[in-house]
Amino acid sequence: MITGAHQSVAGGLHLALERAKHDGCAALQVFTKNSNQWREPELTPEKVAAFRAAHSNAGNIPVLAHVSYLVNLGTGDEALLKRSKDALVAEVTRSSELGIAFVVLHPGAHNGVGEEIGIARVAESLQEVLERTKGASARILIENTAGQGTSLGCRFEQIAGIFEGIGAGDVDERMGVCFDTQHAFASGYDIANDKGYDKTFEEFEEKIGLSRLRAFHLNDSKKPLASRRPS
Repeated sequence: MITGAHQSVAGGLHLALERAKHDGCAALQVFTKNSNQWREPELTPEKVAAFRAAHSNAGNIPVLAHVSYLVNLGTGDEALLKRSKDALVAEVTRSSELGIAFVVLHPGAHNGVGEEIGIARVAESLQEVLERTKGASARILIENTAGQGTSLGCRFEQIAGIFEGIGAGDVDERMGVCFDTQHAFASGYDIANDKGYDKTFEEFEEKIGLSRLRAFHLNDSKKPLASRRPS
């Protein structure tokens, strides 16, 4: 397994790679912009060159960029949905320019309209984003969520439904899954013992396919919410 950490980009994106190298990381996750703002940063040729040089100096380790937490591809608010799709397009484009391999995404929340409509909306939004980013090298990884409120992606069948709505060809070529261990445990997948771990990944293989698993976010859970997992 290739292991790494999320590193700060304070002072410049390229410094995250220097920090990763100093810490002995074999992989890296970053935010390429402020995670709680819509404003897109200016990506100059100089910044791209500095990042790519630092990436090479760090051994070209796998790099993931996490999308802004504001993005919601399941919302019925048309203004927010447009802003979310534009932000994801910008992230995929920016990450591809920087040579970042993966873009990690929380799919969003349906905000009360229902799971089925929300899943269909996420799939339709991702279809549009993939169309608008043809030729981009960065893959979009859906990260499983903890299931708070009306958030989507807490169950494997929800992620499978999103992928089904997009189409297997586009998914296998340009998408995948980032498995968050804390989110999985909080939403009721008991991976804290061998039996539960095996059962979880048997279900993952059945509903999503292990070939689509591209990354893990290894994260502990202080407050498991297994009893709240939807049936």
